[in-house]
Amino acid sequence: MEVFNVLFDPVLPVAAIAALGYLLGRQGALGVEEARQINRLAMTVFLPLLLFDLLANAPLHSFRLMPLATYLAVEAAVFSFGYLLARRVFHRARDESFLLGFTAIFANNAFFVLPIAILLYGADNILSITTIIALDSTVTFAGSMIVLQIIQLGRASPRTVVKALSRTPMLYAIAFGLLFAWLRLPVPAPLQTFAGFNGAAAAPVALFAFGVVMAQTRFEPDPAVAVFAALKLFVFPFAIWAALCVVLPVTPETRLFVMGAAGPSGTMAFSLALLYGVRTQTLSQIIIWTSLFSLLTLAALA
Repeated sequence: MEVFNVLFDPVLPVAAIAALGYLLGRQGALGVEEARQINRLAMTVFLPLLLFDLLANAPLHSFRLMPLATYLAVEAAVFSFGYLLARRVFHRARDESFLLGFTAIFANNAFFVLPIAILLYGADNILSITTIIALDSTVTFAGSMIVLQIIQLGRASPRTVVKALSRTPMLYAIAFGLLFAWLRLPVPAPLQTFAGFNGAAAAPVALFAFGVVMAQTRFEPDPAVAVFAALKLFVFPFAIWAALCVVLPVTPETRLFVMGAAGPSGTMAFSLALLYGVRTQTLSQIIIWTSLFSLLTLAALA
């Protein structure tokens, strides 16, 4: 019964804004290009403010490194398995295989899991989710850009990578947020109000844009979609849970790490595919199906 209570509030109300975007997209009121501009606004303005707000006020000194290191190690293992699966079983190109492996580990934590976790546990008790977002937005994201450059160009141009990363407001927000938290600096009241008020718009704006894009996606039979959706929703969270049970006792912190792993595939894979000219049909379907089925898995885990 508890699962259904969580499903109906807060999981479905959070997801409902994406459903509204889907309906407007199907009616032709908004198109993909408009949705991309809306998503760009969320990624470049609202999300950085949200991340700064969360990290600057996070109890960083109470966080333990071992769980995060374990999470990163499992990410690397599951990603490697997914990449080999895409290459050797589904015979996809190297760049598409890389991004398919990426969909198995990179969750939509910032826009989907985070607002649900805040509603369930409060903003002061979701440090695990916040650190996963910081990890994936820096190490995983930057590493992915470098690898894709190597795959397509045969080498990684440091200048191109640095230029691309320097245009990523999320990285600046994470750096300043971590600086405030580590030095225990109080956030000035006007800045706190600005970041808190505007950062709250990140998730609904991005989910609405995703709903519009979802309305334009063509669904085609593809075994790879089912396999990688299963990797993301079941294999990766279970591997995280099993690994964490080895390195530390089961605690509420463990549950949050598993929730972070069980979120739907993040749209970052789709964005990277557009940036590097990689085939997107399979990627977009994985993102959509995991977004739908994660409503149930997240409700069960919460």
